Amino acid sequence: MVRIFRWVAGIALILVGLVLAIPGVPGPGLLISLFGVLVLLPESRWLQRKYVKLKRRYPRFVAAVERRFRRSRRRRAARRHLSRPAGHGRAS
Repeated sequence: MVRIFRWVAGIALILVGLVLAIPGVPGPGLLISLFGVLVLLPESRWLQRKYVKLKRRYPRFVAAVERRFRRSRRRRAARRHLSRPAGHGRAS
């Protein structure tokens, strides 16, 4: 079910981004399309291969993007951990 949601969300974001990228239409079209591609990245081997090539060609840019995503994942994990009721975590 998660895979289907990811594909639908990723393709929808790419399509919306492409519409917004048309000259004269206001909005951050290319940025939204890029976000759609990043949503699909875990699901597509083709996109993963392209990502590795991009990573080799532009290592500083990709490293900056990866740092940003790691930071946001850590924040989400910390929020989830803090929002759990007492006694529902792992035993220490």
